[in-house]
Amino acid sequence: MDTGSKRPHRRATIELWRISVLVVGALCFALLAIGRVPSRDTHEAILTALRAIDLNHASLQRDVLQARAGLLKNYDPLVKAIVNLHATVDELREIFPESGVENTDILNTELTNLSASIDEDEGLIERFKTNNALLQNSLSIANRVLSELHASHDPAVQNALGRSADLGNLMLRFAAEPNEQLAKSIESQLSEMLQSDATDNPQLGSYVENARIILRILPVVDDTIELILASRTSNEAQILQKQYLDAFGVINVRSAWSRILLGSIAVLLCIYIAILVYRLREQTYRLTQQLDIENLTADIKRRFGEEFDAVSAAVEDSLQTVAEFFDAHRYGFLVIDAQTKMVVESFGNADRSSLDPFVQRFSEQVTTSMMNERLHWDRFFYQNLQEFHVQSLPEGAMSAGSVVATSIASPLVELLLLEHSEIRKKPGADEVRLLGSAIITLAQCLKAQRERKQRQELEIRLEHSQRLEAVGTLAGGIAHEFNNALGAIMGYGEMALQLNRGTSRTRQYLQEIVSSGQRAKHIIDQILTFSRKRDRVSKPFDTKEAVEDILPLVRLSISDAVQVTVEIPNDLPAIVGNPLELQQIIMNLSINAAQSFGANGRIHIKADRTVTSESVPLSHSLLPPGKYLMLSVIDNGSGIAPGIFPHIFEPFFTSRSKAGGTGLGLAAVHGHVTAMAGKIDVQSTSGEGTTFKLYLPYTAQKPVPLAQFFNERTVPLGNGEVVVIAQREHNVRMMFEEKIAALGYEPVGFASLSSLKKWLSANDREPDLILLDLDLWQTAPDLRAVASDFLPVTILFMADPERDELDQRAFAEIPMLRKPISSIGLASALFKAMSDRQVRHSLS
Repeated sequence: MDTGSKRPHRRATIELWRISVLVVGALCFALLAIGRVPSRDTHEAILTALRAIDLNHASLQRDVLQARAGLLKNYDPLVKAIVNLHATVDELREIFPESGVENTDILNTELTNLSASIDEDEGLIERFKTNNALLQNSLSIANRVLSELHASHDPAVQNALGRSADLGNLMLRFAAEPNEQLAKSIESQLSEMLQSDATDNPQLGSYVENARIILRILPVVDDTIELILASRTSNEAQILQKQYLDAFGVINVRSAWSRILLGSIAVLLCIYIAILVYRLREQTYRLTQQLDIENLTADIKRRFGEEFDAVSAAVEDSLQTVAEFFDAHRYGFLVIDAQTKMVVESFGNADRSSLDPFVQRFSEQVTTSMMNERLHWDRFFYQNLQEFHVQSLPEGAMSAGSVVATSIASPLVELLLLEHSEIRKKPGADEVRLLGSAIITLAQCLKAQRERKQRQELEIRLEHSQRLEAVGTLAGGIAHEFNNALGAIMGYGEMALQLNRGTSRTRQYLQEIVSSGQRAKHIIDQILTFSRKRDRVSKPFDTKEAVEDILPLVRLSISDAVQVTVEIPNDLPAIVGNPLELQQIIMNLSINAAQSFGANGRIHIKADRTVTSESVPLSHSLLPPGKYLMLSVIDNGSGIAPGIFPHIFEPFFTSRSKAGGTGLGLAAVHGHVTAMAGKIDVQSTSGEGTTFKLYLPYTAQKPVPLAQFFNERTVPLGNGEVVVIAQREHNVRMMFEEKIAALGYEPVGFASLSSLKKWLSANDREPDLILLDLDLWQTAPDLRAVASDFLPVTILFMADPERDELDQRAFAEIPMLRKPISSIGLASALFKAMSDRQVRHSLS
């Protein structure tokens, strides 16, 4: 099981004010849900008003019929009904906007229609009141007068009433159901009554007049009543009521859905608040754990100080703290090499033998996880240790311990084992994360300790490098100063050797002087190479020839009591490098061995081939596979003390400082071997001796003879050409003049440029070549400008480019001799300059 643990992100903290805001929001949504219910009071008021319209209109129609029948004493109920209808319409107009329905414009339109219908009813009522009042008055007068006429004893009246005996019945029938035929019949009888002898009777005339009014008004009143009964006010009220109820139904449905939505939001907010409260508690718990692990981490880091010697104790103390924190009674911390699966370091109270099975069991898983998951500082491997791993218990949610691993610095893997004293519940994700933080902290502390060690070592190496640079600078300066003196020694020695052409012992001594001077010249070149001021010369050479050449000097440099033997086969292949470097290696190792002898010292030098098919660990490095020439220097001295052995190749490290040791001998050996791409293996036993084995790669190329490294070729001579030399130092100038004369040229010397130029202007003869030493100038001049000043004479400069700060690549076309100058070098340069001059003259 692999678990990735990430460094805790800066997650937004659940503040209490956020929960408070959510609570207020939930309450607001709940209130909105409640507030979305349409007003019941407004709804009831609208319905009541609509019912009131029906009631008032029905009451109006009833009162009209009662008034028609003469049952009403006055018309106040009719007026009141109309007033109530108008008041109800005004009320509806006011409360419709409060209902919340959307189509209020339609309702207002219908309300306007209703109001217009009520206005029409009002007009009809006014007409009804006028006509009905006249009708009722006429009926009342007619009935009264008719009763009086029947009670009259006037014969004429009786005769007139006799002519219309059934007039009363007809009037009653007409009053009940007026029609045109009855009206004509009644009008006919009324006319007959007027034709009787009682025409002059005023009552009879009043009756006829009122009867005719009844005949005329009653149909009008009945028509008005029919119009009132057929009024569209009730229909308009029903239409208005239907439209309102439809609109109210729509808004009621919408409000129901709105209430459901808002209520659901409020419920969800309450649930989310509960989740937030739960998360707040969990977060508080995690923060508490995080604070605990941060305190643990700080405690671990505090134990790791700058004292490297106390690292083991710091790790042990930290492990004990971690074990107490996670309730573990047995614990172990291992640093494993992922490539070799070997344990590099181990800590803890668990026996190493008990940890090996876990290493074998989990090292492969950890390595695979590290390769697949690319474990970094913020990732780790986790495995729950159950009792199944120890005895037998089914896989489940139980735990007997934990294995945690991480990789901070590849290929090293850090593995932490914690074992509990009792079976317990399997750790949760937070505890696993804390375990990962603990091992990452330990691994980081160990990495920091290793980095501090490496930094200290690098600082020491930097200090040694700076000291070597200072020595190199000093050596380069000494070598530059020594060049002139060595040039004079070599020059006079070569001239003396040329003058003494016999086979005397003096010539032999001169030959040794010249050979030693040549070797000294190459030693100076090596010093300048050491000080980064010369390019290293590297060619294939014969090992046996180089060793045998230096052997006489080795024997002279050590005590006669030390026996030096050499065992080198003749068929060894060549190695690439500089024979002088190998000779310095032999000389330094021999002198170093001789200083450790008592009496009867022996130094044995031998060489042989060796082949390795795989990497071989050496004392101070690792030998890669390949073919090597193994050169061994074996002595039977006192050996190297164990405390000194790791530091023998460090510059300036010496155990013989009181005897004048500088600590550069073995450092130079190591440098030369490394320059030849070789390796060194040192085997030493106190009191028995030391063996230095140098593994140098060999080549199939033919070796270059040592003579080509140190001895000169055939010297080319001149034919009396005039060579002018300008050199500031008298002795050096005289040496060059004698050398030039010995080479067959005519020398002319000057100590300054001014005297040279004065001689050139006063002398008609043009020299064939001018030699100019850059010592004539305080700072390096422009060589091209100087050469152009002396045209057409060829200029040959003598210089030490490093001291004179010249870049030879910038003056590649300018002839130049590098000091110190040997006779062969001078002869070759003069001969080449004369040849080039002749070629130019022939072309011109």
